[in-house]
Amino acid sequence: MRRLALAACLALLTFPAGASAAFRQFRSPTGKIGCAFESGGGLPRQVRCEWAGSNDRALVLKQRGKARYLKISDTVRDPHAKVLHYGHSLRFGRIKCTSRRKGMTCRSLRSGHGFTVSVQHRRRF
Repeated sequence: MRRLALAACLALLTFPAGASAAFRQFRSPTGKIGCAFESGGGLPRQVRCEWAGSNDRALVLKQRGKARYLKISDTVRDPHAKVLHYGHSLRFGRIKCTSRRKGMTCRSLRSGHGFTVSVQHRRRF
């Protein structure tokens, strides 16, 4: 009980009053691509995707601007995350990700920029 109270206090300190935090993980059917929608604590809405063998790199896309590579020290690849089946999409604000056999494509519906990521290839647009 004491740990729960401590965790609640830390959460209140991490995000200012009125801030809305979100973190939703999903993965490709094979599990070789893992992604997360995230926002809060001053972080704008964005999606981050990683692939098997990514060597501590990920692709990140915000609602505005171009996709960029990011050096990471953690992972969003979770074998228990929701599976995004081929041909299906998820939206987070103005960001949409679609799972296909060729890879995961995430696009900002605001800017039109995005990326497609697979184990073999990455493409930013």
